Amino acid sequence: MPAITRDLNVLARCGNQFRSSRLTDLQLTAAQSPYILHICARPGMSQEQVAHALHVNPSNAARQLAMLEQHGYITRTTSPQDRRLMALHPTDKALAAVPKIRGVNQQWHDYLTQGMDSSELAVLEDLLERMRHRAVAWAVGEDSAP
Repeated sequence: MPAITRDLNVLARCGNQFRSSRLTDLQLTAAQSPYILHICARPGMSQEQVAHALHVNPSNAARQLAMLEQHGYITRTTSPQDRRLMALHPTDKALAAVPKIRGVNQQWHDYLTQGMDSSELAVLEDLLERMRHRAVAWAVGEDSAP
């Protein structure tokens, strides 16, 4: 595995461990926190739209969303625009969790970037954004991998 891919995987796994350890009091996992943030920012989206936006398999999204509903973070209602779709809405519990989730994400960011100056951060952010755009282009079929 190329070093960049390995390093990104390690960063992601360690970040998930960090977030999960700090979200246990909310009964949330690191995998669930992006769903909360996304649904709170865009209430009424369908399960399929959330899965697509988060670049996750729809069956994985369904499992995570079922757990969030079970723990009282979201509600699912029939979409008024399309009765075949379920619209996702945050509960007050989800809205109250957003500041903590964002704070934990900021703590991890600050920890990882400690000691970097502003020019290093700018280069890092630019390169990661370019890589993300390429990855998303591949995922949505706009580009083909070699």
